Amino acid sequence: MKTTSSMEPAEMMREIRKVLDSNSCEYELRERYMLLCVSGNPARDDFVQWEMEVCKLPRLSLNGVRFKRISGTSIAFKNIASKIANELKL
Repeated sequence: MKTTSSMEPAEMMREIRKVLDSNSCEYELRERYMLLCVSGNPARDDFVQWEMEVCKLPRLSLNGVRFKRISGTSIAFKNIASKIANELKL
């Protein structure tokens, strides 16, 4: 899943953190523009772990946000990733 923007990467990271905070997601910075995110309860089906990375899109002067599921069900990932993507003001 990807979202695109003409925003600067640092601005995009601030917006991503704001949306993750408002959705009670935990996250840690893995690289300059990559976050490892966690949502839900490990004892339930809603637990998901995923990466969000701001990256440059080839042949376009746009930046994108790449979502990559690490663990958890695909349904739970789709639910949280869609919610976050829809709330991002990029």
